[in-house]
This record gives sequence, C-alpha cells and structure tokens, in this order.
Amino acid sequence: MLLKVGTRDSKLALIQTDMVIEELKKHHPDWKFEKVLVKTRGDRFLDSALSEMGGKGLFVKEIEDALLCGDIDMAVHSMKDVPYEIPEGLYIAAVTKREDARDVFISVDGRRFAELKEGARIGTSSLRRAVQLKGMRPDIEIVPLRGNVPTRIKKMKELNLAGVVLAAAGMKRLGMEDAVCEYFSPDMVVPAVGQGALAVEMRKEDARVRFVKCVDDPDAATAVRAERAFMRALGGSCKVPMGAYAWIEGNILNIIGMMEGNGKVKRGNIFGKISEAEDLGKKLAKELGEL
Repeated sequence: MLLKVGTRDSKLALIQTDMVIEELKKHHPDWKFEKVLVKTRGDRFLDSALSEMGGKGLFVKEIEDALLCGDIDMAVHSMKDVPYEIPEGLYIAAVTKREDARDVFISVDGRRFAELKEGARIGTSSLRRAVQLKGMRPDIEIVPLRGNVPTRIKKMKELNLAGVVLAAAGMKRLGMEDAVCEYFSPDMVVPAVGQGALAVEMRKEDARVRFVKCVDDPDAATAVRAERAFMRALGGSCKVPMGAYAWIEGNILNIIGMMEGNGKVKRGNIFGKISEAEDLGKKLAKELGEL
C-alpha cells in the first residue's frame, strides 16, 4: 500500500513528516510512503507580515487542496498552523505526542531576555509573541522577521538584532537546542494554540483513516482540542494576538490563555474534567473576552 504524504518543503517540515512516517511504519511495516513537497502561500511570500496576508491557513491551504483533489493521501502539519475551520471532507486523523510547547529566546551574545540592553531589537513575526514580550519589556523594539528557523537565526547579525524568539519544538527537532539561551514558561509567554504537536490530516472518506489512529496521543489530542476551542471562540487568526496552552495532571485538564483586547494583554487560567476539554476552552475565552 502506497500513501502519498504532503508536506511543506522546509527542513523542519520534512523532519516532522519523517517522524510521523517512521512511527506509522512501526505499526504498518508493509505500508510504503512517498513525500510530496507543496509550496504554500506562507512560504512563497516571505516579505509580507502574516497578519497582512489574511493569517488563516497560509501554511496549509495548498496542502489541503492537494488532499481534496486526491494528489496526496495524507498531510503532516505543525498543529499551530492549522486553522480552527477544517475544509469539508477533511479530518484530523491524529495528533502526535507533543514536543516541548514553550517559546525560547536565542540571543546574539548569549544574554537572557531580562539582561538585554534598553531598546534592544527583537525579531519575531508573531503578534502573540510581540505583545507578551512588550508586556515584560516595554522598552524593546519588535522587528518583523520571517523565514525558516536557521534563516531567522542567521538574520540576527544581518539586521542588528539582540535576539529572536522561536518555538522550542522546532529547535529540538532540528537538533539546535544548544543555541537556546532561555526557555519562557507557558505562564510567562503563553504558547500558540497547538504548538509542539503535529497534525495528521486525511480525507474522511479514506478507509485508512482508522489505521492512522495508532500515532494519535490521547493527552495531546485532548489538550489541543481545548486550545482550539479557545481559539474558535475568539475567532482566532494571525490578526488577533492570542495563545493557549493546556495540559493534563491526573484527571484534571488545565488551560492557560491570553489575548489582546483594547491594547491590553489579558490572561487567565481554568481547570476541570478532561471530558469537558472543549467547554473549558470556550469558557476561558468567554471570561477573557469579558475582562
């Protein structure tokens, strides 16, 4: 059996796709896989801010189109890139075991974030990161910065930046963990919805969907459902700074959430039964929206 797997063509995306394929091979050794590289709109227009390009689906739409027309059988996405609205006929078949969901700081000279000089220039393309960083250090200057992870790190010196903020998961999967100067705790810089998890997307009509469940991690899937419910309730897009992180302790689901409204960064947390994951996400969103 041959499955064509769609993915972005960045080094990180290929590593993540290979991770999913290798895990599937453990359960289905007779399956064959062919990677199909897809150039997304988000990858083609690197000079534009994500918030100016519409935000939703910039890194997945072309891949989903390939799924819908049958050019590929399966797609592997970074979960944080997947909008809350899934196209009719498609299905998130699995959410993988989550890597470190935190954001990290990489500086040009090894300093931690609090040690930076006044007025330091920090590179990030994320409004979510920008508003939280400015909340901690109003003096810093945020410089829009896009591109793959190695490119953004390389641009620190070219653009005279003091540092950049990236996802821990990407740094670890790329084997670049040694470059990290500081890990921001989730309550310091609330991560993006789904950060650290991978989504396996397929057509609902494909009978093989049920066989892909073997790479699904129930805890990660539940946490991501709660976070995505939070995002959906707030109408999430790259134009609205927001983040959420959920985790399970025993039989309790905990969620931290943040959003910006009227120039103010609002934060909150909630906990409850695992079975109420989506309701908890919606409730937290409502509470923050009313602050």
